[in-house]
Amino acid sequence: MIASRGIRAGIVIAVVLVRLQAPGQDHRVEQLKELRARGEHAPLETEAKRLLADAKTKDLRYEAEYHWAFARSGKDDPLGAVEHAQKALLVARGIADTSRVLASLYQLTKFNVEGRHFEEADRFRREHLALARAYGRDTIQQALALNSMGSMYSRIERPDSEEYCYREGLKLLGDSKHVVKQALLGNLASTLSAKGEHAEAAKLHEQVLAELDSTDLHNKAWTLSNLGRSLMYAKRYPEALAAFDTGDSLNAASGNALDLAIDLAELRAECLEAMGDITGAYAMIRRARDLQDTLFDRSMNEQYLELEKRFETQLKEEEIQRLDAQAREQDERLRLRNVQLYGSLALAVLALSAALLVWRNLRQRRKYSATLEKLNAELSEQKTRIEEINRLLQLKVLRTQMNPHFIYNSLNAIHNLVRKGEAAAASAYLDGFARLLRMVLDHSVKERVPLADEIAFLRQYLKLEAMRFEDGLEYVVDADRALLDDEDLLVPTLLVQPFVENAVWHGLAPKQGEKKLSVRFAMRGDQVVCTVEENGVGRNAAPKRAHPDGSASMGLQLTNERLQLLAFKLGDTGRVKFTDLMEAGAPAGTRVEVLLG
Repeated sequence: MIASRGIRAGIVIAVVLVRLQAPGQDHRVEQLKELRARGEHAPLETEAKRLLADAKTKDLRYEAEYHWAFARSGKDDPLGAVEHAQKALLVARGIADTSRVLASLYQLTKFNVEGRHFEEADRFRREHLALARAYGRDTIQQALALNSMGSMYSRIERPDSEEYCYREGLKLLGDSKHVVKQALLGNLASTLSAKGEHAEAAKLHEQVLAELDSTDLHNKAWTLSNLGRSLMYAKRYPEALAAFDTGDSLNAASGNALDLAIDLAELRAECLEAMGDITGAYAMIRRARDLQDTLFDRSMNEQYLELEKRFETQLKEEEIQRLDAQAREQDERLRLRNVQLYGSLALAVLALSAALLVWRNLRQRRKYSATLEKLNAELSEQKTRIEEINRLLQLKVLRTQMNPHFIYNSLNAIHNLVRKGEAAAASAYLDGFARLLRMVLDHSVKERVPLADEIAFLRQYLKLEAMRFEDGLEYVVDADRALLDDEDLLVPTLLVQPFVENAVWHGLAPKQGEKKLSVRFAMRGDQVVCTVEENGVGRNAAPKRAHPDGSASMGLQLTNERLQLLAFKLGDTGRVKFTDLMEAGAPAGTRVEVLLG
């Protein structure tokens, strides 16, 4: 896949290494290659294990370890991938097979980058390049090594060395058409664009586009995104916009990757703004924001489903083990009872023995009934504990979902400040945004936090929001002195923020003139109540925000779900009360009261 730094490394590595592998000595090796090419990681791992168990030669051992490493990488296990890649490298060195050593070195570079072990990755890059040059007979491996070294120099910000590596790799490949050449061209184009040489970068992107397979719509879409970027920076706006539009159409035809769609929408917005089309730029910004929301919701849903699936799998395994143990115990008891029954029939002629056996049998039945009752009680306890864990998991997942509108708006505000040249303001905003995200991460793992921490979080959030209002935002976040003096008082974490954000963007943002917001924590009876009050336009006049599919914003829905979960745990009803404020018969704002328990 072609990304903002040329052809993405994962696809290049997979395709190149498939083609560079020597023919297998066993039909199972070809089967492994086919599974890897199709991306079927689970069966690939199973077949690699079988081949390793049956391997009678070092060649087959190498193939098994080499493909097993790819299977672990495909399952998001970079440490396991590195472990098997290192074993494959040892086997390749043992049989003095230089081609396989080169393939394993490249493989180790890739997996260490995935595991964020950059020093190890750089060590393997250098070793790979030195061996490829010494070997000399494989220009593709030398070009791969130079491309990898260029990536390393890019990471440590040495653009001249980066450009040198890419150009040397292209010299080796000459006029041949190869995916490695496409990777080198794309990376060189990105390097030149970063240095301001946008016209030459655009020519290189066009060369990549010409060499791509006509059926490879996804990579063509990424290449058009990079081409349009270079044309835009070269101020060739109509050509850039045409490239972005074509790339968006190809992306839609090839599955509509959300990350690329977002990138293209933002680039088109920037291009339209430069051309003076403010309306079109605003429409593209809204499209990018909606796509961001969709991507965020999809990611959180996938995380929740994965967590739920893992938890259910663990519970099922434990339940199966318990039932197996119970079945074995019951079988043993039935066997013993049968033996006792046969004995009692044999001694039926003796009245005394029969009486003793009947009494013993009754006693065992009572004991067995008591055991069953105890087992039922344990099962009921486990069921209650599992339900409690499920509620806690749901609460943690809901608590970690911060409104993506705020994150996008904050990043967009920083971007605008940087574009305006207000570096100091951008730095201050970014610093505050980083502190706020840190607070979110710290709070999201806790059910409750001290009231002072929650107040500090809300103040930091409102400080950032106030920076985005040109006519100012007057706000106060406070609590009764008695609450602040109570160090043991804890409140549900990240519960009030969605109501504050709702007040800012639905109540105050559309209002002209003075904007005031008050957040206050107070005691009402024996319960803590948070009151959020603003002098905005009122709920009836407030604009509605929606997702791309037409559904409402999820912030208040998630908060209501958290209130229901907390209410179940606290044995209370968990209420939220909205009050429309009026002045002289006209809307004068909204008051929200949240019962925190």
